[in-house]
Amino acid sequence: MSTLVSQCPKPQFTPFSCPHVKDLRHCMESNFSTHLNRAEGGMSRVQPHSLHGAMNGSFMDAAFHDGDGEEIHGKQMGDASGKSGSSNHSPHTSSMGNHLDLASSVKGLYRIFDLVSEQGSGGLVDKIVISQYSLKAFINIVCPGAYVSMTKVDFKALDQYIVKPVGVYGSKEEIVRFLSELRVVDDSLAAQLLADPSTAGPTQPTLRSGLYFLRPKEQYAQLEQIFVIYWPQENTWDDCAPSQVRQNRVIFMRYLTKMCDQVIALISSAHARTIVWNDGDEDNAGDRIINCVVDRTTEEESVQVREGFKVASEHITYADSALEGSVEQGPTKPFLLFGETAQGFMTIQHRPAKHVCDVFKARSFTTLQLESYLMSDRLCLDESLDDRALDILIRSGLEKRFPSECATWAHGFSAVDAECKRMRTEELAKMRATLDKEEESLTSATHEAVVNIVLNLYPFLERESFPYSGMGQTTTSMPFQEIVSTYPGMNASKSQHDVIGKAVISNLREDKVPLVERAVSYVASVFSNPREDKIAFMDRVLREALSKANDSSDSRFLKEIVNAEVIQDDPELIRLVQEANMKLQLSLATTISRVVKTLVTFVRHTREEIMMQRIKAAAESREEQEKRKLRLQLIRHVNDVTRQTQQQHTLFIESVERDKSVKRGKSVKRGKSCYSKNSSQYEVTGVRETRKEPMTCFTVHIMSLTEQDKHGLQLDASIIPSPHFGFKYEFRLAQGYTVSRAQLLEGEKLLLIVTDRIGNLTVYLDHLTAIDAAITRGRGKILNREKIGQDFVLAFDESKRMLSVVCSDKLFLHIFVHDDTRGFQALGSSISLNAWYNEGTSIRHACFVSGSEEFLLVDSQAQARVYSLVTMQFRPATLDLHHVPSSIHSAPDGSCVLVSHEHGTGHTLTAYHWDFFGSTEGIELNVPSLPVGEPFVVTSLVSKSVVHLLWLDFSARRCQSYALDITRRVTEFMFREKIGRNGSKRAENTTVHNCLVGCHSEVWIRFPVLAAVQRETISSASLRSQRSLVFVTDRDLHMFAQHFSDMIYTFRRTSKKPTGDVLKSIKVSAVAFPVFVQELCKTVPWNVSQHRAGEWISNCLCLIPIHIALTQENCFIPLKDGVYSTELERSLSGAEVNRIVDSISFGWYESLFQSYMATKPVRVVSSMGEQSIGKSYALNHFVDTSFVGSAMRTTEGVWMSVTPTEKELIVALNFEGVHCIERSAQEDALLVLFNTAISNLVLFRNNFALSRDIAGLFQSFQSSAIVLDPAVNPSLFQSTLVIIIKDVADADRSEIARELVHVVYDEQETNFITRLHAGKLAIIPWPVIESEEFYELFPTLKRRLDQQVVTHYAAGEFLHRVKTLMAKLKANDWGPISQTMASHRAQLLSSLLPNALSFGFQEVHPEREPLKNLDTNMPVEMPDTESHLFLTVGIAPQSEIREKALSSLQSSWERYYDRQHKPDSEWVETLSQYLEGIVKIRIDHVREWLSQNLARFQTGHSSIEELRRKFDGATIDLTSNVQLCKLQCANCQLLCIQSRLHDGPHSCQANHLCIHQCDFCLETNGELRECGMAAGHAGKHICVVTAHLCGKPCKFEGRSGCLHECIKCTLAESRVVYLVLNLLTDRIIRALVSAESQVISIIFVMNVKIVSARSPVSSANGDVLITIICMV
Repeated sequence: MSTLVSQCPKPQFTPFSCPHVKDLRHCMESNFSTHLNRAEGGMSRVQPHSLHGAMNGSFMDAAFHDGDGEEIHGKQMGDASGKSGSSNHSPHTSSMGNHLDLASSVKGLYRIFDLVSEQGSGGLVDKIVISQYSLKAFINIVCPGAYVSMTKVDFKALDQYIVKPVGVYGSKEEIVRFLSELRVVDDSLAAQLLADPSTAGPTQPTLRSGLYFLRPKEQYAQLEQIFVIYWPQENTWDDCAPSQVRQNRVIFMRYLTKMCDQVIALISSAHARTIVWNDGDEDNAGDRIINCVVDRTTEEESVQVREGFKVASEHITYADSALEGSVEQGPTKPFLLFGETAQGFMTIQHRPAKHVCDVFKARSFTTLQLESYLMSDRLCLDESLDDRALDILIRSGLEKRFPSECATWAHGFSAVDAECKRMRTEELAKMRATLDKEEESLTSATHEAVVNIVLNLYPFLERESFPYSGMGQTTTSMPFQEIVSTYPGMNASKSQHDVIGKAVISNLREDKVPLVERAVSYVASVFSNPREDKIAFMDRVLREALSKANDSSDSRFLKEIVNAEVIQDDPELIRLVQEANMKLQLSLATTISRVVKTLVTFVRHTREEIMMQRIKAAAESREEQEKRKLRLQLIRHVNDVTRQTQQQHTLFIESVERDKSVKRGKSVKRGKSCYSKNSSQYEVTGVRETRKEPMTCFTVHIMSLTEQDKHGLQLDASIIPSPHFGFKYEFRLAQGYTVSRAQLLEGEKLLLIVTDRIGNLTVYLDHLTAIDAAITRGRGKILNREKIGQDFVLAFDESKRMLSVVCSDKLFLHIFVHDDTRGFQALGSSISLNAWYNEGTSIRHACFVSGSEEFLLVDSQAQARVYSLVTMQFRPATLDLHHVPSSIHSAPDGSCVLVSHEHGTGHTLTAYHWDFFGSTEGIELNVPSLPVGEPFVVTSLVSKSVVHLLWLDFSARRCQSYALDITRRVTEFMFREKIGRNGSKRAENTTVHNCLVGCHSEVWIRFPVLAAVQRETISSASLRSQRSLVFVTDRDLHMFAQHFSDMIYTFRRTSKKPTGDVLKSIKVSAVAFPVFVQELCKTVPWNVSQHRAGEWISNCLCLIPIHIALTQENCFIPLKDGVYSTELERSLSGAEVNRIVDSISFGWYESLFQSYMATKPVRVVSSMGEQSIGKSYALNHFVDTSFVGSAMRTTEGVWMSVTPTEKELIVALNFEGVHCIERSAQEDALLVLFNTAISNLVLFRNNFALSRDIAGLFQSFQSSAIVLDPAVNPSLFQSTLVIIIKDVADADRSEIARELVHVVYDEQETNFITRLHAGKLAIIPWPVIESEEFYELFPTLKRRLDQQVVTHYAAGEFLHRVKTLMAKLKANDWGPISQTMASHRAQLLSSLLPNALSFGFQEVHPEREPLKNLDTNMPVEMPDTESHLFLTVGIAPQSEIREKALSSLQSSWERYYDRQHKPDSEWVETLSQYLEGIVKIRIDHVREWLSQNLARFQTGHSSIEELRRKFDGATIDLTSNVQLCKLQCANCQLLCIQSRLHDGPHSCQANHLCIHQCDFCLETNGELRECGMAAGHAGKHICVVTAHLCGKPCKFEGRSGCLHECIKCTLAESRVVYLVLNLLTDRIIRALVSAESQVISIIFVMNVKIVSARSPVSSANGDVLITIICMV
């Protein structure tokens, strides 16, 4: 099962709480909701198609010992690697985890190329794949961070390091000895490495065959000494090894010798002794002649038993009942499946009930989704839901499920609303009446309190001067504090009252000194050259006046004026003072009246607000209580009612609200909640808990044979194969259901008969991948138990698809036949067998005679009879058995029946041939070790005549077999190879382990020595050393060099291959092991070639082809990283082309195409043709690839390999054979279409015969010619078709040419040569293989390839084009590829555009990637800023983020802090230019990036134009986001530098304070005091406005730009200056007497108090007092 689930407890419903809702936040924080949402899968099988980079985490990456736990591509490849246990690769030794892989135990060992088994069209085949995790660990330890993912490897960074690789191969014993000398293994590990895997169980750790990198010690500097070790299979070095093992040996040695110039062969003493040395020249002319003979044999019927195969599996074990379930749930022991041609076993696991929680937090639900849940689930609504949330739920389905309860709630809701509104209205009316009654007494009390305060300040005034004019005269004075306590709310307004009192009663301000100082300063400046004594006198007088002014209050000052002697002595002054007092009283009376009215109004308003809030709060509280009662009543009812229902799902809802992202429509009011009619999206927080019933999980483990085994069994039925258990499939049954019969059928199908809890049978027959879905959907044939009886016997014949159900007691026979369309259908009515049996007899066993319509019945009387469905009669012959057998089995070939009897401690197995049934005693078989009580099955392998008996050995955890050689009385003819004195020399098998040396010759024979197109990956040629081969052994050291030289000579003579100086330049030597260890391991290392690590590793990876596509069910299927994934295919069902393009990946080649070799042009050469004619062989010798093909068809679909050269990349595509029986004509046409569209040179190889239909051979080409129009795809179909006629002599050339040209002429303008190949055709009758001419034509092909027009100018461009073409073929999109490529490129650039404009990078996470040309991977060289720009295109406006980004940009300006040192408008304008300049740089960079990536696309594509419009809109948006507001700040005089689109008030983004010093303070005494004015103010800088200027509240208060206080010079100030000037002139200069000086002091005090008062008193009496002063 791939779905992750959470074990949630069984829900306990209570009226007031839901346990899951309480723990909801905890569940959300665990962040597993994404896993919980995945539906549990049923059958899971990973498809078998992968070679390159097909990574199975369970066994492929065990050599992961550097602590690097990064899971890159493990997730992507997890589906393909079978996380649930399924595996698309089967290792040659069973893997159960890292602890079973010895690679993880060897220090510094990294598996690079792994050997795995994969399912091919003909069976299991061995494949060599790249072990990605281990290679990742190696790369990152050499160059940390160079490996990011499988498709992103920084080879250029790796090139900074040098590697010195040495190849090592040979005998296992010697390799382990070598590792021990390097001290990377100890004795215990060495013993494990050398353990015999055939005797080891599935839990025994092993080291799989493959290529490994070994870093023997920590490296220093940037040079890596590396050993490339080929670890062989157990029988790799046997000359008689199976062909598959020999093929693996050849491929690994090919890779080893291509990777390393220096190779070491470690040969054990035992192997060295068996090497047969050349004894002189020999004639190999007859080696190609194989003498054969057809023998005639006559055999009697017999059955011989032989030891069969043994295949281990960790799943063959008794299950732990404590873990798997109770005994009552049924057996959990694995059991073998029936099957005539397919084999496997089934395991059982009981899974308890569990709760799967789908946790969602603010997840968007449509109305229909929410309604479906509300209508069907058990509900647990959180009692904290408010009315709005409950109303949403009611509208979304609750009112349909609970109509009366919801109607009651709605009616109650409206009633509560109306009642609370009525109560609120009544209370407000009562409150206003009460306040009206109390207003008169409040006014009177407030008047008295204000008058008391006035009299306290001015005691010389009389209370009678301020009488109360109201209707209700108070008799007692009420202090103000008592008023405050009497009227709640007044205390909160006390501060406001104080402010009013200060304004009215002249509570003078503290700072009065600056006014006098400024006046004195002004007067002093009038006089020029004043005398020092007068200046001193003036200063003294001013200081005295200032001191008295500071110490005197208003009331004291005025009292001193009234009582001053100078006033009392002058009647005129007394009159003037009295007049001033009268004006003061009048002014105060008016002010008192106004203040009382204001206070009373304020108090009433305040009290009214407080009382209204109390009334409102009380009403709302009552309303909420009533509504909560209604809510709880409804919620609890819903929870209680649904709790009593048995539902699979339980829905817990914590909150629900409208999805804010959905635009509102016209609202509909209900209660107090408003919702849009058009709103259909809601954000729901909660949990949906699904109760999974107890299930029984059945897993089918399939046994598979290798192609080699299949091929061998076809030739020789006596061969014992080596099968593997690789694939597994799952299906589930509800607890209580049992499997009555399970039988594997050909084509990976399963017959499954299930018995339910009441005994009814359901019969399913479907593909293993679909059987679980068939069970879930109930797509089976139901057989009623009442009709078939309580006791029955089942039998099934695969060839006839016929099922028999025999009622044991009733003796009725039911026959059903399966049809692929209609399923199982009854074949007539039931057949009664009562006429042939005595009463009380029952049927115990039944089986079909394989391949016929007869079946055997064994009754309770131990009598066996054969019944015919054709004659509806029993055969006359009857077989009387000694007693009722334990089981019967029909041989798959229809030869005999095997009858088993159990007795004591053993089995008796007897064979009865059908041809002589009842007339012979049978043949008793000797089957040792067959356990009693354990079932067995009889099956066949490859051919039905290859019969094996299978049983499970639980003690050894393996499946064992006995081969049954069954013969009939028949004359047979056998074809075999003749062996004798004049027979084939190959039958003489005179060598045993010569392949330790001869493996090099095998590589030369299979692969090119000197290809026409040679790899030129390694550029550091100057650091390469001479190629060498050192044999390390203990004997015949002098023989190796000569033997190798003879081998080269023989190879050149027999193969006729061009070799140049490649082979003869190899330096061959032999040394003893101690010498080798001393020289290589203990002293200075050998002279080893040095390579740049990136070049060398990329060269290694290019050796491995990748599977890029296949065809199935008339569909073209691109692969991701060489792996076919059913999940990926499902996800791409109906997907658009662009999405398919993004899903295609070429594994390791991605980094080569996209970055490392992205700028190189690409030429594509492909090989196509009939099956098994040497397509792979020819392609390898042409472009130096390593495709592996054979007659067993290991090439399926399309495979790709890359040959890097100095100037270009040669991409080789190898196609499976056309016109093969496994592929339809449409699938052939799809492959041809892909081939001809992308290739530059198409090699079509075929056999030639004059009688063949050449036009039919190219039918797939002609069919493809009408699909894609070359006229609208000018970048495609530019190849030359080269038709290669295989193995043709010179005499046939002219006839071949005439026939093929005639075919082309017949098609005229519709011929495929013109449409698919632009009319370019070449016909090459290729010479026979192993002739010199065969290889001489490859350089001719190379010249033809070089002459082809380059259509892929860069590797990145090729990658884009080939992926797009593959996606179009998959999606059946036959439009112009240029439009699709332009659309995909535009879509890709569009997705990258926000990052590009905001950050100047293509990617930001996890690492920053600069803007690049996507075709060449070259950075776009344009200046740019590192600043982050804010972009709102495509997202909702986010003012806060925009302003933050803008502020960051502004602070990066170097002149940002020069503000207020120059005119703000000028500063802001310069800042604006700076910001616009930054944006322009970024826009220019991105524009160039777009231009480079769109240059190869024609203008006018709608997608490109849309991208340009998006870019233009984004640039406008980007520019507008840095455009400044430039209006005045709301708090100062500076300009707003927020975005012009900002929200909220204007802001200068500063502290709004002027940064300059007060000008007046500087002019007066040089004191440095900060200006107290707002920033950006006009005029001089002032520390305190009231100190130097008017300071009264500005009459424009509240308007924009107001400074709140008047900054003009006041009238009083000017009069003071005038007064002081006159006084100084008239009195001080005339040297007044002391008495006059005192008067002047009083006058100064009076003047200072009056001018500084800032009150109506000053305004009302200023003239009088100044007159008094002037008269003095």
